[in-house]
Formats: sequence, C-alpha cells, structure tokens
Amino acid sequence: MDYAELTWKDVEQLDPDTIFFLSVSPMEAHGPHLPLGTDLYVAREIERRTMHRLETEHSVVSLPSLPVGACRMARDFPGSMSMDWRTVRDTLAEQLRLVADMDFSYLMLLTFHMDLHHVKAIHAAMKKASRHGLTVCEPLTPHFYQGTLWPPMDEGEVHADAKETSLGLALFPELVRDWQKQPPVDVDVGGPAALYHTMRELGAEQGYVGTPSRATREYGELFMEQMTDICVDAARALPAGEALPRLPARIRLLFRFVR
Repeated sequence: MDYAELTWKDVEQLDPDTIFFLSVSPMEAHGPHLPLGTDLYVAREIERRTMHRLETEHSVVSLPSLPVGACRMARDFPGSMSMDWRTVRDTLAEQLRLVADMDFSYLMLLTFHMDLHHVKAIHAAMKKASRHGLTVCEPLTPHFYQGTLWPPMDEGEVHADAKETSLGLALFPELVRDWQKQPPVDVDVGGPAALYHTMRELGAEQGYVGTPSRATREYGELFMEQMTDICVDAARALPAGEALPRLPARIRLLFRFVR
C-alpha cells in the first residue's frame, strides 16, 4: 500500500503490526555518468521489491520517500545537497515519532547512502524513535560496513563505481551516460580522512572512485537480489522480535569523531 493514497479511515483500520517502509537518501554527485538521485532510486527499488515479496504475508505500507541526507564527501560538487547531520537526525526523528504517535510499532528504513555523517544521523534518529515505542530496522548500512552487502567484486570500487553503475544499468539505464568512457580512478577515500575531506580534495576530481567501465547489468541485478534478500529477512525479523542487523563496533566508535 502507498501511504499517500490512503484515507484517514484506511489508516485507522490498519493492522497495528503493519510494517512501514521509508526510503531516505540525498541528492549527491555520482560522477559524470550517474544521476544525482542514484542512491534514492536504488533505495526505492529495494523497498518496492521487498514489499512485493512480503505483501502476501504481512501488512506493509510505503511512506513518501525523503530526499535528504548528509553527503559531506561530495558536498563541493554542483548538485549535491548535503545537510548537517544533526538536521538529518532531527528531521528523520520527527518523521519516525509521527508514525509512533499513531500507535504503530515497526518501520523499515532503507538508505543506499553510506556517508558516516548520514549513517550517524539515521541511527541517532532510530534511537530516539525507540523511546516512543517504534522499532526501526535499517539493514543495509550494517551489511555494507561488514562487506556483505554486494556479490564478489574487486577491491577499489568505492563510489559511482562498477557496482553502482551496474545498478544503474539494471534499474535506470536511460539515465546512465558514457559509463564505458570513464577511466579508472584509484584514490584512497577511506579511514579518518573521509570524515574531514571531500572526494575532490582527496583526488577524485570527477566525483567517482573505481572503474565504472567494468559495470554490467547482470551484476546490477545480482546486487539487487542480494540486497532485497537481506531486507526481506530483516523485515520478517521485526515483528518476530528476532535480532536485527547491527553496525559493527568499529563504525559505532567512529561516530565519536563525526562533528
């Protein structure tokens, strides 16, 4: 069900154990070959596929997506819209509180944007929501930082790379431009430097790190299937009270340095 299409009577009659879905990702530069909305497009499609697989066994509702987030590493590229992580936290926390205030208990939050400032904002908002009785699961970033989100791929593919370009070819090929012509970019954008510098400052002058020319539609579909499986399993665990995906301790520790 699409929340925007419901009446207030429809909402009143929803099962209290309904699982709400919310996709959240900012507009962000993804090289000269992928659209600004790449992360949100991917999150929305994961949401759609996950809900489709669950709708015969559980009440599920899609909330309007939020095109917001912190994308500090790409903030100096035209088109990127990076909010302060605290603003993202507060905006999202308020949205989650509104769901909790309607006496619903479960929400799946989907983001395909892995900037540490953005991830900190999301998980801080989730913690606030728990105080209002809403259990929120965000399964993709834990798997990302554990290295279990994608099918096998060579190291060095980081942003707007072979993986993301493959997703573009699978989901929105009409928006992918000249991906075969992009030369490999090998720049270290990991570690503490990622907290304080942009990709451009670190040497990724075109806004991507990796080898987009290696992308294939087939890999994109495999990637989507793997992420959808992860989200279906997590959604089933929500009402069952089972363990949910959790960020690695090293990532939670890095949050202390996010300012």
